[in-house]
Amino acid sequence: MLNGWIILGIIVWLYGLSVLKRGNLSGFYFWWGSIGLFIISAFIFRPYFVWLISYLLTNTLGIFAKMTHWFSVYPVSNFLQISDGKTSVQLFVDYECSGVIEFLAYVSLVAFYPLYDRQARIVAGVTGSIWIFLANVIRLLFIVVVVKTCGGSALFWAHSVFGRLLFYTLVIILYYNVFTRPQMINGLNQRFLRRDDRATNG
Repeated sequence: MLNGWIILGIIVWLYGLSVLKRGNLSGFYFWWGSIGLFIISAFIFRPYFVWLISYLLTNTLGIFAKMTHWFSVYPVSNFLQISDGKTSVQLFVDYECSGVIEFLAYVSLVAFYPLYDRQARIVAGVTGSIWIFLANVIRLLFIVVVVKTCGGSALFWAHSVFGRLLFYTLVIILYYNVFTRPQMINGLNQRFLRRDDRATNG
């Protein structure tokens, strides 16, 4: 039954895109396309992306584990084991830690961002996804360092508070450079063009 609803949703979404495209309603087209793509992708691809990203994260963290010997990585089970000498903490890289929602939201926005052409969307999508992945690696390494130095009791603050703040700060920097900054530049360019037109006509 769920598959039928997904197919119906895709049909409605595509029809809405065609109507908004023909109506030249770029703002509504952007939001309808982005939100629809995010919802559809979350239903269809989320389980596969969670497994893939968790696998890549744990294997990437395994490189740092071999270099520092501060923690152990178990790629098959997708979890980290951090020991401070007294206690041992296990951190599973699951749905919450994988950052898959952030990946899907970012790619969905880029796919319909009106200031980019197709090539620019591909470049922004790839580079931004790499940025989010590395931001997640930094966040998990931060958690490892805090637990290693402050003990297992610091896991909550490292994981749920400061780790998230670090991760979302890096994501906000990405969003600013990909979405906000180009829009500001485009607005300034249009303002200067209008001034030039008025000066020419005058």
